[in-house]
Amino acid sequence: MFRRALDKIFSSRVFYIVFSVLVSIALWMYVELTENREEEHRVVDIPIVFHNEDVLRDKGFLISSYDPQTVNLSFECTRAVASQLTNRTLSVTVDLAGITSTGNTWLTYTINFPSGVDRNALTPVSRSVERIALTVDRLLSRDVPVWVNYRGGTAADNLIAEPAEYEPRTITVSGPEEVVSKIYQAFVLIPRENLEATLTADFEFELQDELGEKIEEHLLPGVTASPETINVTIPIKEVKEIPLTVDRIHGAGSSDQNITVTIDPPVVTVSGDPSALRNINSITLGTVDMTRFSRTTTVPFTIILPDYLRNLSGETEAFALVEITGLEISYFSTSNLQWINAPSGLSVDMRTQTLDVRIRGTPEDLLLVSRENIRVVADLSDYSTGISVIPARVFVDGVDADVGAVGVEYRVTVRLYRDND
Repeated sequence: MFRRALDKIFSSRVFYIVFSVLVSIALWMYVELTENREEEHRVVDIPIVFHNEDVLRDKGFLISSYDPQTVNLSFECTRAVASQLTNRTLSVTVDLAGITSTGNTWLTYTINFPSGVDRNALTPVSRSVERIALTVDRLLSRDVPVWVNYRGGTAADNLIAEPAEYEPRTITVSGPEEVVSKIYQAFVLIPRENLEATLTADFEFELQDELGEKIEEHLLPGVTASPETINVTIPIKEVKEIPLTVDRIHGAGSSDQNITVTIDPPVVTVSGDPSALRNINSITLGTVDMTRFSRTTTVPFTIILPDYLRNLSGETEAFALVEITGLEISYFSTSNLQWINAPSGLSVDMRTQTLDVRIRGTPEDLLLVSRENIRVVADLSDYSTGISVIPARVFVDGVDADVGAVGVEYRVTVRLYRDND
């Protein structure tokens, strides 16, 4: 009977209405008593923001240290407001515009609240500190040189690490005068070894004093450097010994069989890109005209390398020793002096009457040469009126043998004139 009555009550519409009203009243009372009730809310490690740092730097000062690094704040507020107050949404600002000298100072700060928070909905209760202790130093900016040092070697014996190429060559350091004045250089140590190809990358550096000692870390927080990295290239080149040679112009009986050329030094050691060295098997110093020498002689040459090769051995000059074997010299005096290409309208007066010449060849071939076989010819095409000393060529005619004139350049004296002069 009693159970039936309860079932009737719980299933009635009136019961549900009354129950809903009671639940609503309970929830309202909970919100009023908890969510909207003000209580103390504490926020720790709130960051400090400095305002007008650029103004301070324009005055030649900077903040080298400050204490504390963060602040703690407490507020009276509701839970709804407290949920918006964290060390990520709150900050405090210290205005540096009023600083006028170096030394220690203490400045107050203002609290920065997140947008959307009603300032009237909270009451500050306490602060961990009322002021921030600052150390003000004189600001110094100066340029210091960059030094790059690679000692890691190469992956093969025929490779060499050439001097580093880097940019910039100097950096600008700024910070407390006491610290910056000790900085002598920016040292870049390449943390690589056994390179097998050219390396290019940006590297960090450490600041050192004039003794090469690293500036202590605890002094550097107030120091800035621009730029922060150095672009470094370590060229890796191939090393190769390349033989030195000369080109030969034969004549007057000379040939590869009776002329020996010895070059000192015989090789030069160079470095360059492997692809550039691959097809270089010799370097030609120049040309040796074998008719210019009567006997054994030494010819100097300057060693000129292509721009893409570097001379590692250091020699800048080489000497070609030209040795002649199996050939002899015969001396002749000839009056068979001729000219060609005389300028139109000019007459020729050959002032040289005879010319001594040296003819070289094998002993057997020289027996075939006589004075009558020798002819000297001067080319007048580039000359005008007057007396000129003109180079001349010596010919050996009518002899079926490899002989010819050698030694100094032969010259004759010629006068060119007009007939009415």
